[in-house]
This record gives sequence, structure tokens and C-alpha cells, in this order.
Amino acid sequence: MKNKKAWVRIIEAIIGIMVIMAGILYINSKQPSKDISDDVYEKQRQILEIIANNEDMRTKIIGGETDSVKEYILKTIPSGWDFTINICEVDQICNQNTPNDRDIYTNEIIISSNLTDYPDKKTKKLMFFVWSR
Repeated sequence: MKNKKAWVRIIEAIIGIMVIMAGILYINSKQPSKDISDDVYEKQRQILEIIANNEDMRTKIIGGETDSVKEYILKTIPSGWDFTINICEVDQICNQNTPNDRDIYTNEIIISSNLTDYPDKKTKKLMFFVWSR
């Protein structure tokens, strides 16, 4: 008879611990996740402004070269974020190379050339996509 009482107490203790753990997990899951959208958009805007004001990067974007732009962004973007950039015509939609299973933050800037220096070049759009890793 004593053996049965001991087993009942052990089972009661295990059930009690499981109820407490379930409560803790429920409370933790209800806490709002941190919204990073404001931080991402602010950082994107800063990066795009620097790129727009850098004559060398502007020339490369108009020429369709993305390597130096990607290198610069890689140096300045926080380590927990991943990104891609696309260069396209102003009237095109260019959202290639973005994941389908993440929240993606998008920003863009129009890069135009001086018609006297680049008479055959058109205005380009630089699309900047960022997501959490």
C-alpha cells in the first residue's frame, strides 16, 4: 500500500511540473516578437543615400555592375541580415533572388546619368531587398 502512495505522489509531481512548464511556454509564445522593420528601412535608406552620392557606384550601377555595390552593402549591413540587389529599368519589376519563406523589406532608388557624359545610358532602378537570416 505504501508503494502505491509513493507512485501516485511521483506522478502528481510530474504532472505538476508539466502544467507549470506548459504555462511558461504559453506565456513566452504570447510575447510580441521584436519588429525590426523600422530599423531595416532606416538602414536601407542610409545605404541607398550613400550609394546615390558616390559617383563611382552610380557609374557602375548605370553600367549594370553590382559587385562593388554588393561589397559595400556587405560591409555596412548588420550580420543578422541577408540581402540582394537588382538593377533594372525604371518601368520593370525586378524581384529575383529573394526567398519566399521570409519577411522581405524592400527599398529602391533611381540612379540617372548626366546625358552629356553618358548619352547612350538610361536611368536605372536599384532594388534593395533585406531579410533576417
